[in-house]
This record gives sequence, C-alpha cells and structure tokens, in this order.
Amino acid sequence: MRISRPVALVIAALTLAPWGFFIAFFAYFGRHVPMVPPSTNAPPAMVFRDFNAMFRLQLFSMAFCAALLAFYIVHVFRTDRVPADKKALWAVVLFLGNVFAMPVYWWLYVWPKSEARAA
Repeated sequence: MRISRPVALVIAALTLAPWGFFIAFFAYFGRHVPMVPPSTNAPPAMVFRDFNAMFRLQLFSMAFCAALLAFYIVHVFRTDRVPADKKALWAVVLFLGNVFAMPVYWWLYVWPKSEARAA
C-alpha cells in the first residue's frame, strides 16, 4: 500500500487536526470562561452559553480521532513498509498512544521516502 506525497500530506494535516482542535478548545475556554469566585455557589450563565456547540465539536473530534485510528490500524496491516514482526506492536502503540503515536507512525511509515534516501 503505497501512498503518494500529496495524499500523505493530506493525511498529515488530518493527523495534526486533533492537536489544532485541542489548542483552539483551550484557547477559547481560557478567554471566554470567567473565573468563578469561591464565595458564590451559582456558576455564571456564560459558562453554559456555548456548551451545546462545544459538546458537539468535542463529539465530532472524538469520532474523527476514532476514524483516524481505524485508518492507521488498517494501514499497519496492509502496508509492506512495516516489518511483519512489528505490525502487532504498532497496532497496540497506535491504539494506546493514539494522537501521540500517529504523527510518529506517519513520519516512519506513511510519508514516502525518496528512492535516493531509501537506498
């Protein structure tokens, strides 16, 4: 299963998308959620204002990460670039490491190496 450079770049962008969502999510909440004073018992209404939209975005992000995980695990077992004795190991690493392991796997096995570097 060989992947061309343009397709590999699209996969790289999709692989890094959860990190972008993570940064955007915390940047948004860092700016928009006020600190709740400890003397009050009621949370401010602003905390719950955009909860529905953020909850839906989080669900989409989780489904997207699951789809990425499925792609990478299928790629592990269909490619000839991963040595046969490391396929199960990479499947476990991808499953447990998820967004941390996907960029490493992409660099090692998805990004097409030029023929000069491979030799």
